[in-house]
Amino acid sequence: FQETVDTKYVIFEHLDRVTRRLAYKLDYFVIFSSLSCGKGNGGQANYGLGNARCERLCEQRQRDGLHALSIQYGAIGDVGALSEKDQAVQLSNLRKQRINSVLDVLDKLLAVNKTIVTSFVKAERIMQSGSRQKRMVKELWRALGIDPDTTPDHLTLGEIGLESMFAVELQQELEREWNIKMSINHVKNITVKMLKDYESGRMEDFKKYVDEVKTAKANLLKCKFVIPLEKYTRLNQVSTGQPIYFLPAIEGSFKSFEELAVRFDRPVIGLNWTRDLDSCETIKEINRYFSDLLKTVQPRGQYDVVGYFDFALTAGKLLRRNQQIDRAVIIDILSETQFSDDVVTDEFLLEFIFMFVSNEIPQSFRDKIFRDMKCEPNIDARIRRACNEIRDFAGKGLVAPDLEEILRNSLKRAKLLAAHRCHKKSKLAQMSAKWATKWAKSTGKLIVVKPFEFSRIDDEDEFLDRTRDLYFLPQHNESCDTIKYEKVDEYSLAIASEKIGEKLLDILNE
Repeated sequence: FQETVDTKYVIFEHLDRVTRRLAYKLDYFVIFSSLSCGKGNGGQANYGLGNARCERLCEQRQRDGLHALSIQYGAIGDVGALSEKDQAVQLSNLRKQRINSVLDVLDKLLAVNKTIVTSFVKAERIMQSGSRQKRMVKELWRALGIDPDTTPDHLTLGEIGLESMFAVELQQELEREWNIKMSINHVKNITVKMLKDYESGRMEDFKKYVDEVKTAKANLLKCKFVIPLEKYTRLNQVSTGQPIYFLPAIEGSFKSFEELAVRFDRPVIGLNWTRDLDSCETIKEINRYFSDLLKTVQPRGQYDVVGYFDFALTAGKLLRRNQQIDRAVIIDILSETQFSDDVVTDEFLLEFIFMFVSNEIPQSFRDKIFRDMKCEPNIDARIRRACNEIRDFAGKGLVAPDLEEILRNSLKRAKLLAAHRCHKKSKLAQMSAKWATKWAKSTGKLIVVKPFEFSRIDDEDEFLDRTRDLYFLPQHNESCDTIKYEKVDEYSLAIASEKIGEKLLDILNE
């Protein structure tokens, strides 16, 4: 902000000071200001302030008996920021002023006994029928040079060429007519369909998007994308009772579980993914690390564990190896995805992980980030692009010094899970009977929480076998009572959604 102000003001302040020391008075002291200073322009407060301070300098020179003239120019056509941009013209009532016109006007203004003057070319306005919002949107389509009837509805205004300084017009219109306040970045992520609905007076999806942006931004600003130094984090203030241990979350923190944790009347502790795990190259090493950690923090046993994603496997492993665990709860959010395929690419895994990290972000914005990621040449560039766009969406208040590292760690975990499944799948197929016998020792201790819209399926046993297959659990015809299934009638990547949270409360408070 200050750099923009100083670019205008400090230079002229220095010039004023130097010229006052001359042995003679200057015939002319002229400053080129801007119409955006005199009339105001949302989003350019810094530029307006710099010009305004220059104008105050001119007024002081006049009071001191020295010449000073400040000219508030409008859009200049041959040079400068607007020389090759037509949107400013079509979204305003101005035309570009050519250089020869600027010089001609300057010659006349030097003879005027005024300190601050303006120079701009007003465009001829064509009368249009319809509401103000229809006229404004029609002008916007014309400025963008697109036909809204043939442009894909999912594209955002930013993707089809709306520049920041001209998004201000739409931003001001929304605030003036509907009391909708949005940042320039969020205005640029309005889709073509939303704007078409707005033009037609259908505001439902538009207002839904605005509400989603507000909610998502507020939730993101509550998060801290920081890799913890501590091996575990207490998620509630309860110090007595049998503890519940949540295995590491895929998004790097337990923020999504905090509201749920305070509803338990027993200690709830999150085991963190720290940099101590950077050297782990297999699921087996990770399982060993957390098995040893639990033996250290809870040597007498008598606790429950909850895991999802890659740590669903860890939860099962801990239960089979350590009979001191009372219950292991798996939240299955994977079996309805392509993650069950034998071959998955890094690109697929990154997009899969990003769905969890960006779950709070509105779908239209998330889709736009996915499209942007695909334009990048490699995985590292895609991670950087995704992280930068999350920061842009949330704003300056986001605490995210380790966001890129967290996303890389999550990708690493997904790759290790995929590799582990490929390695184990053929081996376990040959020893399924022995495997079922091992699980029989843990009868009633393993609980799978399965969120899905169960009204959509015909054969429930076949459907649930996909979960068993993904986590290497006995099939329904191998054991009918080893594993307990708790159904949640919704499918959501929001791992701590209200329904899933209520189900966990019911299970772990028994």
